[in-house]
Amino acid sequence: MKASIIKYGIIAALGLAAAYLAVQIFTVLDRPYRTETAILYDMSDSLSCGGYLVFEQSEVPGEGQMGYLVSNGERVATGTQVAEIYSDPSQARARTALTELDAQLELLERSENTVGTDVDVLLAQRQSALYDLLDGLDRQNYEEISSKSNEYLLALNRLQITTGAIRDFSGAKELIAQEQAVQQANLGSPAAVTVSTGGYFVAADAAQMLLYSQDELDNMSAAEMADALQQGAGVGEVSGAGKLVTDYKWYFYGVCTAEESEKFEGVTSVDISFPGAAEKVLPATVESVTVDEDSGLAKFVLSCEYVGADVLSLASATARIDFESFKGVRVSAKALNIVDGEKGVYVKYGNLARFRKITVLYQDDEYILVPEGGKVGTDNEVRLFDEVIVEGTDLYDGKIL
Repeated sequence: MKASIIKYGIIAALGLAAAYLAVQIFTVLDRPYRTETAILYDMSDSLSCGGYLVFEQSEVPGEGQMGYLVSNGERVATGTQVAEIYSDPSQARARTALTELDAQLELLERSENTVGTDVDVLLAQRQSALYDLLDGLDRQNYEEISSKSNEYLLALNRLQITTGAIRDFSGAKELIAQEQAVQQANLGSPAAVTVSTGGYFVAADAAQMLLYSQDELDNMSAAEMADALQQGAGVGEVSGAGKLVTDYKWYFYGVCTAEESEKFEGVTSVDISFPGAAEKVLPATVESVTVDEDSGLAKFVLSCEYVGADVLSLASATARIDFESFKGVRVSAKALNIVDGEKGVYVKYGNLARFRKITVLYQDDEYILVPEGGKVGTDNEVRLFDEVIVEGTDLYDGKIL
């Protein structure tokens, strides 16, 4: 009898413990609020719109299987050979082999340059290069594996020479020279592609060609340009070996709504980038803004004097125009509450919700930027790293969470 009582007591105790645990788990999983940490952030008053990029450019003649000898966006002088045309697939293979051999030879020559290099520094470089290589493999970023491998080999080779394990790489360089001679013979004399004037070269397989002239774009209305952009008109492939941009100054012809064009009022300079195509932010000058009242659209023209391979390859793209940048503490727009006419957010302090007033520096659909150095009792009370409540029900100052 006594044993049965003890048995049932243990079962009851276990049941209570299980029930308590279930309540705690439910409380955690069914928490009626969610927070985000207020972080330091840069935000820009920006505009996203499509448009055309106008360069002073021409096509470089050439037809056939092409091997390029200069990088995209590289500035070349008059008469520079930018590519070669192969009459036989074996020539292309020979050029690829020669390029790889040249890289190997350069690596060995750099490896022998160990003047003033400390062993401890080389050990640290080798370890760092190995970690970078393993990190690239882990992230499956195979495009950078070759360069990371070379960095590791360079550190390893220099360490071997500095410690006396190897005197030099003369034997390996001699073998490379012999292989270079073989591949040079296989390469023969492919037809050369040269440029007739200086400029920035972009290979045909990496370039778009604008089919509209600048005069045609100047004469287009905002509505006509919007229709052309929507239809994908005015952009074609490069038919030759590539294109040559002969002037560093270029223009962007864009279309936006008449309401959006108000952002340009009183503005003479902006920043421009092309997300997904040319990420680097470049300074640009506002040349003109023309509003078409009938269509509710506006055409604007920007000029820029900075170039890069990614920008030079474009003919039409969606641009991000940044007008003004702000730096401050970022909170979610979903956290905004208005209490007694004051804008603010609820912040989690311990297990309490506290209402904190904010001063809005800048706001978009997703986030609000407030000044740094918030202090209770001022117009802006949110501080860096505050846990801001972005989802919650029946929130009020002092509510127990």
